[in-house]
Amino acid sequence: GPVDYLLGRERNQEGARVLRGAPEEVRELIDATPFAKKYTSGVLSFAEQTLPPGERERGMESFEWVLMPGLEKNQYSILWVEHQDKGRLELNFVIPNMELASGKRLQPYYDRADRPR
Repeated sequence: GPVDYLLGRERNQEGARVLRGAPEEVRELIDATPFAKKYTSGVLSFAEQTLPPGERERGMESFEWVLMPGLEKNQYSILWVEHQDKGRLELNFVIPNMELASGKRLQPYYDRADRPR
């Protein structure tokens, strides 16, 4: 699945580093979800190989705030993995499409509903 893709099956992919989240928890949530679309994933890609101190963390926080409007951090799970194997900085994310408190389907950012917020 997506966690193996980002970190390697043995969690030893060269150039990959977990920044935030629990890989095995995310994998288990994805495997357990009954929904057809089990996860949402993507990447924030930067030409620079590094960002000034604190910028990466602020970028991830801002992105989560936009992607999950109205949700508290304990309502969703997200895995952030840094890749630097392509000569650029990539911040990859994987979100199981399940709201943790209710077990209901979670759709990160739905433009029609979330843009007006």
